[in-house]
Amino acid sequence: MSTFDQLMAILPEGQTFSLIRESGRIYVDKTRYLYSLALSRKPWLLTRPRRFGKSTLVSAFEELWLHGVAPYDGHDSYFKGLEIEQLWPQVPDNAGPFYVLHLDFSVLLINCHNAADFHQRLNAKILRFAQNAHLELQTTGTDQDAFEQLLDAVPDKSVVLLVDEYDAPLTRLLEADADDDAASAASAAMTQLLRDFFVLIKASSRKFRFIFITGITRLKDTSVFSAGNSVVDISQRPDYGAICGITREELQRYFPEHLRYAAAQWLQLPEEQVSSLHVEQLLDEMTMWYDGYCFDRNCATHVFSLWSLLCFFGEKCTDFNTYWFDGSGRSKLLLQNLSQLSWTDRFNILFGDSVEVELEDFLSPTTLEAMQPEVLLFQTGYLTLKAPYRGAAASDTLTVLMGLPNKEMESALSRLYCLDFLPKKFGFRAFVDKLRAALKAQDATALQQCCNKVLQSVDYEHYPLTQESSVTACLYIAISLALHVRVTVNHHESHGRADLLFDWQHTTVVIEFKYAHKHSETSDLLKQAVEQILDRNYGDTFAQQPHLWRLAMVFCAESHEITDVQVVT
Repeated sequence: MSTFDQLMAILPEGQTFSLIRESGRIYVDKTRYLYSLALSRKPWLLTRPRRFGKSTLVSAFEELWLHGVAPYDGHDSYFKGLEIEQLWPQVPDNAGPFYVLHLDFSVLLINCHNAADFHQRLNAKILRFAQNAHLELQTTGTDQDAFEQLLDAVPDKSVVLLVDEYDAPLTRLLEADADDDAASAASAAMTQLLRDFFVLIKASSRKFRFIFITGITRLKDTSVFSAGNSVVDISQRPDYGAICGITREELQRYFPEHLRYAAAQWLQLPEEQVSSLHVEQLLDEMTMWYDGYCFDRNCATHVFSLWSLLCFFGEKCTDFNTYWFDGSGRSKLLLQNLSQLSWTDRFNILFGDSVEVELEDFLSPTTLEAMQPEVLLFQTGYLTLKAPYRGAAASDTLTVLMGLPNKEMESALSRLYCLDFLPKKFGFRAFVDKLRAALKAQDATALQQCCNKVLQSVDYEHYPLTQESSVTACLYIAISLALHVRVTVNHHESHGRADLLFDWQHTTVVIEFKYAHKHSETSDLLKQAVEQILDRNYGDTFAQQPHLWRLAMVFCAESHEITDVQVVT
């Protein structure tokens, strides 16, 4: 077996804790958090974006409350050697046996079309659970649902309830293709069902030894957060900042051989020549691409995306690619929600500006439909916390500062925007081929045609290109996606700012745009763009490649296209 195959064989695979441990795969020990939460009977809530390890965490809780840390069924505990092994005896009321009910709402939703379908699936799941636990429930002739009957049938402090993806029913309904009235009615019915579910949990609190709920969003209207409810949200608590995701220290501790292999491939060195400095160099680059997520309100802890790390290590020929978008980032709900955000605000986020929202809007949105787009971008993983909660100027209002976490999410947000402003029949693959050919040949006319293909495909009624920055932003997104390169917008140089700058196959490309309202203005504006490039020496101080290709372009609003282009030497 090759080194790569050996390393692949021990990467954590799947979401089931016991299978990861049984197969000898790497498990990043997060069990100190399990201990801390198990000390209390409080119901806990954790929200994180998809692909951050929530389901594995829930699976570990299921194993812990079912079997503890002692050997069973002829094998060692799956917690042997982990922190919880020594800590578990200190947890009060841990002897059991417990009725451990694990409900994954995203799984229960499969083939459900409405709240009634979901309720039926939920009841069936609970009835099967009761049957396996040798509990007799009344299946006919009663108005009680299965969950209420189950709680009536068990002793106090005997139930462990684990709810994964509690908000999935609402998200799925809102993403379904339906007219506004039908979607609103379906959402209201599902919201009421979830309210009833969580109200029952609250009313029957004496029955539970432990409750742990996960989701992507925090929604006030589900009654899990209603006044007087005892659910404790740990999502932004500093002591749980690293409960999901991987810290840099954990990455170095648990994946040293994977890092050495990746460093050798990336730097094109024999593995025996890879030094600790080479590994640090790789780690620094990985940090820029996949680290930077912060869910800690004090902004003290940053983590890597677990999914992105596993995909990165799964590449035999190491390269820095974007993985998260295809696995988790195509949210129809998010695309619908983005319509509330102006393109100026969207581009500001994409260009690295931080966004600020009030803490109340951040922590307690009422519904998914009413959630601010910046908050949904955070909860779905596109944005992250950039500073501790702070007071707004001249106000007692607390605010939250958010921004892009890393290069991967910058690319993912570009792709999300692309889905929103380019038609499905755009022919992106053909565009990529033509753009690459134009750059390789340094053909200014062909590059102009590629740019116009993008600009003329934009829905001008919804996305008017009314200023130079809008034109620059559209082409920035298209070029970034097409070439998989980091395109710099308004790059600051000693004498000014170049509109677009990027490296492509040993050439640094610099483009200066001008915006003409009428055709009669284009000739003069082209001259201005050329003079600006020459006078301010755009590209001279930044160029990292042996060749420099500089172009002046003019976009004309009358024809919605770039009408003039000139190479500047």
